[in-house]
Amino acid sequence: MNANASDKDSERLFIAVKLPLELRQVVAQECSNLSQTYQFAKWTHPEDYHITLQFLGDTPKTKIPDLIMALKQLSGQCRPFKLSLDKWGTFGLPTAPRVLWVGVSGELEELNQLATKVHSSTLPLGFPAESREYKPHLTVARKYRGKISFDAKMPENLLKLDDEKRSEIFHRDWTIDSFVLYATRMYAIPMYEIIENITF
Repeated sequence: MNANASDKDSERLFIAVKLPLELRQVVAQECSNLSQTYQFAKWTHPEDYHITLQFLGDTPKTKIPDLIMALKQLSGQCRPFKLSLDKWGTFGLPTAPRVLWVGVSGELEELNQLATKVHSSTLPLGFPAESREYKPHLTVARKYRGKISFDAKMPENLLKLDDEKRSEIFHRDWTIDSFVLYATRMYAIPMYEIIENITF
């Protein structure tokens, strides 16, 4: 099968929790401010902000209806819970990180349980669980490209937002009562398209 046929017959999928609009706006404002000083190759579009539950990868389109059905059945086992954004951090070298992220706090056990249930629901459909430990976070930028070393203390300083209203919204908790099946649209802006929103 050639590459074009393969692209048409499959979707690159993942399952995630989406941030509410007001919170997306505040994070986007902070990232806009940061981008004036810290040069990353790519800043996440605000519509693409999410906390991944499971990455599924290239998935035949014929599997998607069964996948949605399995996720809807799972939703009956879930209950709403609350999260809030927490500290900022990085993955990779402290002086040249590959990822800038925002962490989450709140009912993390419930979030972990939701991720586990998602993995259990997709496993019979041929989607293996990841071997690495689940570390929920919101990716906001990738691949530091600055000419000077990244300031490792910057994430710590970001806990003190200079605007009181933005700070209050940033740290406010929100209720998770749904999760989303996304498809990746490479080079599109925003890059992730909602295939199905599953509420519980």
